Amino acid sequence: MADVRFDADAKVDELLDDVAVRLPSAAEVRARGGRRQTRRRAAGVAAAVAVAAAGALTWAAVPGGSDGPGREVRPAASPHGSAIVVDGMPRILMPDQLPEDARWNWKAMDDGTEDSPLPRIARGSTCPDSYRERKTPDHVQYSATYYSEADEGHASASHRIVAYDTPAAADRELRAYQDELTSCGLTPTTGRKPHWSGTANGDGSRLRVTAERSGKWVSVVEVRVEAP
Repeated sequence: MADVRFDADAKVDELLDDVAVRLPSAAEVRARGGRRQTRRRAAGVAAAVAVAAAGALTWAAVPGGSDGPGREVRPAASPHGSAIVVDGMPRILMPDQLPEDARWNWKAMDDGTEDSPLPRIARGSTCPDSYRERKTPDHVQYSATYYSEADEGHASASHRIVAYDTPAAADRELRAYQDELTSCGLTPTTGRKPHWSGTANGDGSRLRVTAERSGKWVSVVEVRVEAP
């Protein structure tokens, strides 16, 4: 029997000599991981905690929604610096880097994030017109959502970084988003920390929004406080 097994192994080796072995790319690995997210959520959260302890927070990759060709990928985030992209990777903010953290004591959610392409604003009930049917250009979205542990009010936040094929496409989408902010009742504030703020004309929530572009990347940070 030992000789038979040896001969079989030898034949397998001969066959493999003519087989091209293809290793999956990093993008394919992330995509496959997204399809397995539900089954592996517990393991993914444990891995995120382990990486966070090393100084960076790693998010799981999930497939995109049905509203456009984009997909969401939640990447590793550097805890320092203010750039949209750090070392070639989008920089999703840590909770204590969000606006008004001293008041809201932000915490990152482990899941619940979905691909929400610009120019959508907050929830569908907050600025409903921004959710009207619209074809979005090719994009990849990186995002995170946060909740508040403060005793007062009910607040939530999100950070989206969207990568487009070209800077021109990114500029068009940012302008479309800013137009929706104006239509929803928000006004821009200039100064050291320029942002948009106001009461949404949908459900009366208070919004504070920071939107900026760097090349083909657009970063949007939204803080939403529910109407009392």
